[in-house]
Amino acid sequence: MHPASRARPSARRAVPRRRFTGWFLVLALLLGLGLSAPGAQATTTTANPASVWWEAYPNLPLYPDNSTNPNKRVIDIGIHSPSTDNMTVKWVRVLLPENWSKDADRTWPTLWMLHGGGDDHTSYTDQTHIEEMVADEDVMVVMPETSKCSSYLNWWNYGDGSQPPNWEDYIVDEVSDILESQYRASGERSVLGISMGGGGAMMLAGKHPGHFKAVAAISGAVNMLHYDAEEAIQGPSVVKAGALNCGVDWKRINGEPGYPFYTDVESDVRQRQLWIDNSALGVAEGLRGTPLFVSFGNGSTVDPGWLWNGAQTATPSPGRCQATPPPKGFDGIGSFVERAIRGQNLDFAAELAARGIAADVCMTYGQHEWQYWEREIYAALPMLLDAIDA
Repeated sequence: MHPASRARPSARRAVPRRRFTGWFLVLALLLGLGLSAPGAQATTTTANPASVWWEAYPNLPLYPDNSTNPNKRVIDIGIHSPSTDNMTVKWVRVLLPENWSKDADRTWPTLWMLHGGGDDHTSYTDQTHIEEMVADEDVMVVMPETSKCSSYLNWWNYGDGSQPPNWEDYIVDEVSDILESQYRASGERSVLGISMGGGGAMMLAGKHPGHFKAVAAISGAVNMLHYDAEEAIQGPSVVKAGALNCGVDWKRINGEPGYPFYTDVESDVRQRQLWIDNSALGVAEGLRGTPLFVSFGNGSTVDPGWLWNGAQTATPSPGRCQATPPPKGFDGIGSFVERAIRGQNLDFAAELAARGIAADVCMTYGQHEWQYWEREIYAALPMLLDAIDA
């Protein structure tokens, strides 16, 4: 059943963001909030280097008694892995279908939702009504935490491939295996991402054909080598800013992009090929045959024309995809970023079209902000759920 066919409450989010940084906080949560620590799972029965260290059952507005209700609808899984620097537990929030249990005699398909730069596993439940949208769907919604600047890549680390973090391996191999071996997830997966997560969703799907049965990128960073001299923000600048937010050297992530960024010498390509190979545009051929939804804004400040109210009338209008070219001038950081994202996505759409790869492409009015993204998440859900028979 698609979410547009049922009514749900319309309470807006007022949930404080929660992050766990440091073992003393984890211990405090364990002792004070009733978290479970599945010690027997610290080592798994497979060759997976990642393991489950903690579980939590957070209360959300739609499920205020989740922590005590035996019919769990939300679980936060704390995963420890050498792929993520081997230092802290990374959390995976999962929205659970009704009647889910670890001991069920069946499995469930999964809809993955990858967060953007600066966000984490709580972002979708904090900023959107995804719980209401999928409450009656027979699907597990998987929201993994990476880092504020992960780019969903195995980082270059100046050519030393033995050094973490390896976010691609973590998402595609380790988290997938844990969910499917311990939490009754099936191998039927679709994926959606916003911003950094949108580029990550398309990139991971293109690098690993068949791993995800459908992909949606919303304001996705799909071609960070896009260059437009008239725009104030270029892709590599976003990577640099994200790395600063993480407190790491930005060159560790993907090396340096070379000309025309930070050099006037056309022959100075540095690690440009790595940027291409680790982009959605560069792995577009791997997306052939996969249902694709590509949505991005034009940078304008307009009313989204849509607000989740739990009813069928919330369906976004197809006319939203008929946006005009982006405005010029300063209209906030969300405008600058989304205009740059628009250029990246036009490049990506052109690459898909040149290869004869079908995609539902939607250029909307709007900026790089959640009020526009929630609308597009809802619009993408039918394709994502249909692809995995949810």
